[in-house]
Amino acid sequence: MRILLVALNAKYIHTNLAIRYLREEVSKVYSEVLLREFSINDHLDRVAGEIFEIKADIIGFSCYIWNLKETLALVRQLRPVCPEVRFVIGGPEVSFEAEEFLLDHPEVDALVMGEGEKSFLELLQTWQEGHDPSQVPGLAWRFDGQIIVNPPSPKALSLNDLPFPYGEEEDFTGRLVYVETTRGCPFNCQYCLSSTFQGVRFLDPERFRKMLRCLFKNGARTIKFVDRTFNANKRHAMRILDIVREESVNHPDTQEIRVHCEMAGDLLDGEWMEYFRNYPRGLIQLEIGVQSTHRPTLEIVSRPQNFEKWSQYISEMKAFGIPLHLDLIAGLPEEDWQTFGKSFNEVYTVAPDMLQLGFLKVLRGSGLRLQSMRYGLVFAPDPPYTILATKVLSYSELLQLQRIEDVLDRYYNSGKFKHALGIITTLFSTPFDFYHEFAEFWQQKGWFGRQWQGKALFDKLWEFLRELSEEKLGTDPFSWSRIRDALRFDYYLWERPNYIPDYLQYHGLKGTMDSEVWKTTSEEIRKSSYWESVIPERIGMDRRQWFRNTAVAYFTAELDNDEESKKQGWYLFHYQQGKVKAYRYDEEG
Repeated sequence: MRILLVALNAKYIHTNLAIRYLREEVSKVYSEVLLREFSINDHLDRVAGEIFEIKADIIGFSCYIWNLKETLALVRQLRPVCPEVRFVIGGPEVSFEAEEFLLDHPEVDALVMGEGEKSFLELLQTWQEGHDPSQVPGLAWRFDGQIIVNPPSPKALSLNDLPFPYGEEEDFTGRLVYVETTRGCPFNCQYCLSSTFQGVRFLDPERFRKMLRCLFKNGARTIKFVDRTFNANKRHAMRILDIVREESVNHPDTQEIRVHCEMAGDLLDGEWMEYFRNYPRGLIQLEIGVQSTHRPTLEIVSRPQNFEKWSQYISEMKAFGIPLHLDLIAGLPEEDWQTFGKSFNEVYTVAPDMLQLGFLKVLRGSGLRLQSMRYGLVFAPDPPYTILATKVLSYSELLQLQRIEDVLDRYYNSGKFKHALGIITTLFSTPFDFYHEFAEFWQQKGWFGRQWQGKALFDKLWEFLRELSEEKLGTDPFSWSRIRDALRFDYYLWERPNYIPDYLQYHGLKGTMDSEVWKTTSEEIRKSSYWESVIPERIGMDRRQWFRNTAVAYFTAELDNDEESKKQGWYLFHYQQGKVKAYRYDEEG
């Protein structure tokens, strides 16, 4: 019997952990177990053709909210040309309302609900032996025109009894690889499916070490833990991170390795800060789900937290060189436009490296879905079940928030406008007000839905500022000079510029100099031996290389950001391997 396991990932660089667990479990009994991964952006005809030509007897699909629509379209296309094939679907997206799902999708033969590593193998064996699968736990299947839903297994699987998911040689170079060291979550958030079962199970740390070594050997450099709350148990989490450090410290590509963990801010404390203080810089990246700071909302979703208390640790983590992503969810019950704006401002003020503005997904099986009428939750009927309106937040307001999310990603989350945004947001009552006004300006101009080259974003921001000039800045030359310099500084940090737009040209000092004198001064600064003591790479570069990888500019305004204060004067920008760093020219050096 030939078995094919398929995943349609959100992006090509992603991998699917679930089908690798299944492959290793099923391979204990069956010799022909194949695995194929595609992207939801691939052409359906090509994917269907490739699957068809494998000639599998049973095809299993791993389904989530982001790929269910494409997966079902694929099964519908394959069913007429593969009448003898049995199609099985598993994953969180089909683990609830199973009978209704099979009624709506007659092309699917069976659903594996919940944890499938053991159930899927039992199903295969039952089918091969010609028996009905009535004793397979957590299975929904068809029999004599009826849909049968088997009860789940009374006992949760132990992570230490599961097979090693990365047993086969694979090339993970340039891909994002997922691992798990826990299943379950200590919290009971009503928007999350983890609230449907209790308890947390842990993987033995030494089994994780074996997995990590295999991933490193096969080219993996970016690893994401799928643990719902990585720091659910402090001792376990620290031991896992100890292993990451031990296994990566002597790796030849140690500077390229990064692990991504999702932690709960409430569980951070002084001991964690001391641990992070001594952890290698750049090795770990953290994501923390704030979701909201509105207490009534947090109580409704069973996720009470004290953001004001645990956010004190954010500046420490940033000082330790830990990239930090904070998440907000728009559309939660009882959070209206004003209170969401307050949540936004409170999170924005702590200056995370990324502020991810997401929208509530009213998932099948979640507590909020069961109580959707009580809270007036209106959501899309199809995956990913995105919120459309609530009792206190209209569809129109959610559309505005979607536009804010777009602008936030282009400007703040890109990290390319750090100096400019640091000044511009202070011109508005709150950061939320700035992003709202800017997003509506984009809407009026018809800029959404189009692809813009990076530097065109500078033009858009400047046009917005000019439109608001009298209201926000008047004719104060100092204010305009500060903004222009901040934006120009960011422009140089983006990449080595071939030209500078007119609105970013500096005429203050340059206006007192002959253009040739200005050019000569900047070139003399660039050729100065001063840089050999500041930038070690300078010594090994000839004149042509040096000039190709540097730029010089003068700034009059002092630019403040979270990292350091940029004093006025000449700056040299050094561009190397996709990275850029600015150095102030010390004329006395």
